[in-house]
Amino acid sequence: MLWNDLREYVARLDELGFLRHVNGAHWNLELGAICEMMVESGGPALLFDDIPDYPHGFRVLSNVEKHPRRHALALGLDHTKTLAEMASDWEKRVKGFKPIPPRVVATGPVMENVVEGADVNMLSFPTPMWHEKDGNRYIGTGVAVIQKDPDTGFVNAGAYRVAVHDEKTCIIFTEPNRHGDIIRRKHWDRGEKAPVLVSVGQEPILFAMSGGTAYSCGDGLSEFEAAGFFHGSPYPVVLSPRTGIPMPATAEIVIEGYMPSPDEALIPEGPFGEWTGYYAHGRSPETPIEVTAVYYRNNPIIWGSPPTRPVRLNPEFGDFDITTKHKLEAAGIPGIQNVFNLSKPCFKVISVNQMYDEHLDEIVQVIEPGGFHHTGNHVWVLVDEDIDPSNPQEVMWAISSRLIPHSGVRVVEGTADWQLDPRVPPGQRSAATMDHSQDFGRKPYTAHNLILNCCRPFEWRDQFPKVNVNSPELRHATREKWKDLFDGA
Repeated sequence: MLWNDLREYVARLDELGFLRHVNGAHWNLELGAICEMMVESGGPALLFDDIPDYPHGFRVLSNVEKHPRRHALALGLDHTKTLAEMASDWEKRVKGFKPIPPRVVATGPVMENVVEGADVNMLSFPTPMWHEKDGNRYIGTGVAVIQKDPDTGFVNAGAYRVAVHDEKTCIIFTEPNRHGDIIRRKHWDRGEKAPVLVSVGQEPILFAMSGGTAYSCGDGLSEFEAAGFFHGSPYPVVLSPRTGIPMPATAEIVIEGYMPSPDEALIPEGPFGEWTGYYAHGRSPETPIEVTAVYYRNNPIIWGSPPTRPVRLNPEFGDFDITTKHKLEAAGIPGIQNVFNLSKPCFKVISVNQMYDEHLDEIVQVIEPGGFHHTGNHVWVLVDEDIDPSNPQEVMWAISSRLIPHSGVRVVEGTADWQLDPRVPPGQRSAATMDHSQDFGRKPYTAHNLILNCCRPFEWRDQFPKVNVNSPELRHATREKWKDLFDGA
């Protein structure tokens, strides 16, 4: 295993100076405010202890994956390289992907403490109130929600937000038609409650797989199988004695329970400060988890990954959109340099080396064919290969100096049902239901896509005015010779 558990990774962060210990911060807003400001300033990972109202050793970890060097370290990459180099190394590793099935073990550290039935108390953990306007305390932000398909036995691990409602109840928010939603509806259609495990602290590879921040698992591929490949060995799991669903053997906390159908129970959830930078979903009836057992290690760590406004000093490692890049390459389109999510939720920049007249048209046909797409309104910006798609100033310069509005702006009509899009009109959000004819209560809304062609016109590309910049060789030699001067600037 690349990482035996979360604690081994935390120790490595500490060793490299990437971690700061914070003692005494209050779980009610203070802890969350520290995290928010540290993310925006590009600060270190944070490990909170001595949280008021809770025992020493009951800790909260946060701001871990919010810096590309920490994220690269988690994935076993050389964290000293540039962001583009790290993304390129990860892309090479992904291309060799082969799933490795997990390994079932009899027990593990997660079983050090087992609390069941009447003894369950979800308020015994220092779950933060992350944002001022949040409607709940959220224990599930850096999570892997684990479910097993009752028909196929397929095991899915997804990052869905989970709130603490009371001592024995949590609430989960899952978008419609995600793997977790599909699995639970199979149980509901059988007339049974859907079993679920919520892993609150696990080593960083499984978390990256569950959230799709580094690798997105398609249909039929379990995140445990993907994690095994990136670890280089089978992932150790313990089968739940109640449900038979596998849990990470070295997880910090695993919550076990059952989700009743929307016809049986719904509990108001939210609002929650979302990763789009808004409270778009508001407060809405969502699915409860009736907690039947909690498994946890001595001195457990809650992994917090609270969303913040996507305004930060450092871009994130996962902003390089390898999935779209591979999609374009699979369509036979050459010259794709990089695809970068410059601003969340969906402002993406494609850097391309134009090779022929219809090159850009082919890219447009692949990225946005129109019609229904889950994730709402998109903005796509196409730039030449000399533009760094991760640099906002360079992208804005390309828009202001190469975009020809009458021919370079295109709107592609579409619809979506994404509940976190802040542009969903009032009255078009609704709670989950069992009504299959209405997409389980989620109403589609108009979600067009804007495509900006900010590349030099191909027909006179060679005659386009040259850029006023010195060569990379001269710039590098100058920086190396005057290193102390530049480092101190």
